[in-house]
Amino acid sequence: MSHFVLVVYSNALASLILLPTAFFFTRITLMQNCVIIGVRYSSPTLASVLANLILAFTFLLAVIFRFVSAAMPFVFVVQGIISCL
Repeated sequence: MSHFVLVVYSNALASLILLPTAFFFTRITLMQNCVIIGVRYSSPTLASVLANLILAFTFLLAVIFRFVSAAMPFVFVVQGIISCL
């Protein structure tokens, strides 16, 4: 059997196994539909701003769950300024 055929068969088998599992056990498509409906009722400006705020929300969640210290970004900024001098 060719190596290329083996790769195609293994990817096809993995897709057949994982796609139904993802469809039944996650609600990604429902969540995406909710986001699209929410954007439809809001302005395009709000949609573009929310896309840029993902990093800020991620940082706030990391601080809340103590994955990072709140002083870390300031330390990186100061070190970056000092290294540029």
